[in-house]
Amino acid sequence: MEKGTGKRAQASRKTAKKQKNIRIAIVAFVVIVAAALSAYSLSIKGVVKEWDNKIYPGVTVQDVDLGGMTKEEAKNKLTETFEAAIGNKKLSIIAGDKQYELIYSDIMPKCDIDGTVEQAYKFGKESGIFKKYRAIKNSDNEKNQISLGFSYDEEKLKAYEEKLQKDVTQSAKDATISIEKDKIVVKAGIEGKTINLDKLDNQLKDNINGELDSKDNVTVDLETTKPRVTKEDLSKIKNVMGTFSSSYGTSAAGRSNNIEIATAAINGTVVMPGETFSFNDIVGPRTVERGYQEAGTYVGNKVEPGIGGGICQVSTTIYRAAMKSNLRSVERTNHSMVVGYAQPGLDATVSYGYLDYKFKNTYDFPIFIQGSTIGKVMTYNIYGDTSALNGKTYDMANEITETIPPETKVVPDITLPEGKEVSEGTGMTGYKAKSYQITYENGVEIKRDVVSTDNYASVGIVVKKGTKPAASVTPSPAAPVTTEKPSATASAPAVIPPPTVKPAQ
Repeated sequence: MEKGTGKRAQASRKTAKKQKNIRIAIVAFVVIVAAALSAYSLSIKGVVKEWDNKIYPGVTVQDVDLGGMTKEEAKNKLTETFEAAIGNKKLSIIAGDKQYELIYSDIMPKCDIDGTVEQAYKFGKESGIFKKYRAIKNSDNEKNQISLGFSYDEEKLKAYEEKLQKDVTQSAKDATISIEKDKIVVKAGIEGKTINLDKLDNQLKDNINGELDSKDNVTVDLETTKPRVTKEDLSKIKNVMGTFSSSYGTSAAGRSNNIEIATAAINGTVVMPGETFSFNDIVGPRTVERGYQEAGTYVGNKVEPGIGGGICQVSTTIYRAAMKSNLRSVERTNHSMVVGYAQPGLDATVSYGYLDYKFKNTYDFPIFIQGSTIGKVMTYNIYGDTSALNGKTYDMANEITETIPPETKVVPDITLPEGKEVSEGTGMTGYKAKSYQITYENGVEIKRDVVSTDNYASVGIVVKKGTKPAASVTPSPAAPVTTEKPSATASAPAVIPPPTVKPAQ
């Protein structure tokens, strides 16, 4: 009994000792591992700390390796590699049968070197220490690409696009109409081609980039543009709807020249349905450079010389032809004083940038304006389709509602001998007048519409009446007394009357 108990005690002591040794071994192992881990951790921290001011390995920008570089070194490297090279980059553009190149320097490219380096520098540095360590060791030689920040001047690109569009564009040519031996001849127009700027802009922006090795090219589709006036449109013109002539046979050379230049500008004008004819838009500025000469013009209630004088007779003539075609005015103004080539109420004055004559084509077909100057007679024919008049014809008439005779005003003039009178000008009668558009059917008037009520100023006559006393001779105190009268007679200075003012013709 005692012997069995002793064996058990002995076994228990051995077990306890074994367990103690195990615990000691575990503690020793833990201590060793902890020491190793501590040493490893210190080693990792040391490695990571060494890279605190450097870009991690494997970080590249378009295959330019920035690993191990400081920010400053990376900036220098990227500047050296990209800044000049980006400006020399080209984008190939094909538009129709033409080929172009967009050179990047034309759009002021800019590389964001600072931003790109900052992005490269931060790569991997926001992770935990062990991930940083693995990124530094980069045992797989993994490359981490950073995009190069890139921009350009969009206004420069827009200017390039507009220039490209202008070079590519071939304007459509309108169909033409002419009168040859009283026959209407129509020639077909030609289609044009152009580039849609919005589509071009999107295509170029999709292909412009800061990648040096990319071989980019763009194929631009051309769009067809139709003529504004087609052969089909002009084929609707059949005959003369209205005509009016006006003689300028008494006009001086300068005035005649102006009438002929303006008529040449208007001749051949086509006004499409719904469009408005503008005399000033068609004829343009009246300048010496464009061939116009000086002639009489109305300025207020006076006639003064001016460049382009006389072309109001042109606007008046086309006004009358248009009204005979039943094309009513959108804008029309009478002269300030009556003119010799039109009755009061039946004229139309113009002044570039100030007064215009306009009418709108209210028909569903184009009209063609033919103007000619033959033998100092100006004629305007409005071609269209007389069937639209439904058998009616049109003309104008005026009615004088008031006559305003010129006033005579006498003013004293001390430069003229007493009692002498000199008239300035011949004066002009003023009027108030109504104009009518008259509709005829089978030669009988069926309607009369009031078109306008116009006022024309009268121009008075100024009579200068002399108030200078007759000259008298006072004897000289040194002269001897004599019964003889002096033979010398006093004379008044010569008076040259001003030129007579006449209205423009």
